[in-house]
Amino acid sequence: MEILMLTRMLKNIVVLDVETSTRNKGNPFTEDNELITIQYKINDLPPVVLFKHQFNKLFTVLEEATIVVGFNLKFDLHWIRKELGITVPCVWDCQLAEYLLSRQEWKYPNLEQTCVNYGVGHKLDIVKTEYWDKGIDTCDIPQDILAEYGAQDVEVTYAIMQKQLELFSTTEQSKFKLFRLHCNDLLVLEEMEYNGIVYDEQGSLAQSDSYTKTLENLEGKIYEFVDSVPINLNSRDHISVLLYGGTITVDERLPIGNFKTGAKAGQVKYKLFKKEFILPRLVEPSKGSELKKEGYYSTDEDSLMSCKPNAAGKKLIAWLLERSKINKLKSTYLEGLPKTIAAMGWKPNMLYSNLNQCVAVTGRITSTKPNQQNFPKECKKFCVSRY
Repeated sequence: MEILMLTRMLKNIVVLDVETSTRNKGNPFTEDNELITIQYKINDLPPVVLFKHQFNKLFTVLEEATIVVGFNLKFDLHWIRKELGITVPCVWDCQLAEYLLSRQEWKYPNLEQTCVNYGVGHKLDIVKTEYWDKGIDTCDIPQDILAEYGAQDVEVTYAIMQKQLELFSTTEQSKFKLFRLHCNDLLVLEEMEYNGIVYDEQGSLAQSDSYTKTLENLEGKIYEFVDSVPINLNSRDHISVLLYGGTITVDERLPIGNFKTGAKAGQVKYKLFKKEFILPRLVEPSKGSELKKEGYYSTDEDSLMSCKPNAAGKKLIAWLLERSKINKLKSTYLEGLPKTIAAMGWKPNMLYSNLNQCVAVTGRITSTKPNQQNFPKECKKFCVSRY
């Protein structure tokens, strides 16, 4: 029944692909990126490549399409929505199909290898090797070369789709219904990505500033605890010695006299000496814990939560864990997200994550760049509702 239904949908296939400027890998939400070409293929007809002044021709093409086919199609759909305001109701993503046909073991199937696997030729990579890899943006590539490259993309994507359809119709029928569900999900995820998340950058940065004083207080307690030992709180070696005991060696610059001649005559002369500080063990490593090859015990959260500290060690661990949590919160989220917005060239106060269908072996959706699923509660409150 599913295959029969799809046969009706395949009456007017349109294979779609786009080429864009290259900043941030053509990210459609980077404001100074632009759409350079749109290429499409209708059923068995020859490919058509449209340049900017021709984009409006796509309206009629997609109005008559019964299904739109692509490879990593969500990317292309973002661009035609952004440029032309077009959305489509029915899709076939060859990348998504390949992921499912591989039993969800091939993460992010790529077009080149998929072509090889199906014996449908291979991509002409002159655009990548002779232009993109040499820092030449898409808009500066000769139109005839770019047109040939784009036409080839839709040709091989159409060939791959036919091979996948054959598999779904024969040996892989059980996966076809799942594939159609994933394609429906793709349309929802495309809209979610396109809408993005409103994020209060100023509020986030202000919250980060408020944690700075908390960090200073925590570090002050730790430095007071170790007294005169010049501990580096960003060094895993030093933290390991601080907790599990051992020796910290530091360079100490001491005066050894004065320069007698030359431009520095009369100035104090210094020399570096090694100075050792021996610290007692405050924490017993958890059973079975081994010294790392680098020469220190693990100081990650799991190790510290499972070890056996004395009273002083227990207090120190609490301070260190709290410091680590605040540092991560500040660097990854409260300050990190505004930096991501700036680096990606997105609109101010807007986040655009990738919602991925072709990553997890379990088939679940993942979120990256940034990972929305890991936003802590201190960060979520700056995600502003539009309603």
